[in-house]
Amino acid sequence: MKSNRFLRRGPALTFLVAAILAASMSHVHAQTKGTVANFTATAVNVTGAPDPLKIDLLRWSTDAEREQVFNALSEKGEKEFLSVLSKQPTLGYIWTSESAGYSVRYAYQTTTPDGGGRVIVATDKPLGSWNPQIWKATGTATANPYEFTVIEIRLNRRGTGEGKSSLFAKVTADKAAKTVALENYTAATVVLKEVKAPQKPGAATLQTGKPAGR
Repeated sequence: MKSNRFLRRGPALTFLVAAILAASMSHVHAQTKGTVANFTATAVNVTGAPDPLKIDLLRWSTDAEREQVFNALSEKGEKEFLSVLSKQPTLGYIWTSESAGYSVRYAYQTTTPDGGGRVIVATDKPLGSWNPQIWKATGTATANPYEFTVIEIRLNRRGTGEGKSSLFAKVTADKAAKTVALENYTAATVVLKEVKAPQKPGAATLQTGKPAGR
């Protein structure tokens, strides 16, 4: 008798699961549709490579938010930087093959003299927190023991490029641009290859209407 009831409920349960999945996909699609910028890339030089990575930004940091995070790092160091960073609003998400994403707490964009773009995002957790086996340094490279992640992406005028992170590069306060950044970016190990941005760098704007990063 119980078996018959289970069989009768089978189609209903299947329909319920399908409905939940459809709602979840619609939510994800809505989030992506409402973003100001999206980036896709493939991780390299880490144990999980080639691991897909995606960044969806709902908005950029305001000038006030950017200054608060920047001042914490430049004036009081990494510990205060993490404390302030963790209290910032969620500006978007970083997605890897892990079971959950990472909240972006800092997002800055500026154009470069060659018409390309420089994008810096930070999250208050190190990538690999949900699955430590996929975001470790490979070979003899030494990883930084940061309890946060800063990613800096450099794009050409076509919206493609590469990215590096605080896994291998020291985090610093770029006083000229007044932003959190990676020290000696040029010499740092590449962590993201084939970075692509659907829209031209510098095209997105803040909610105030000002060019991002200005």
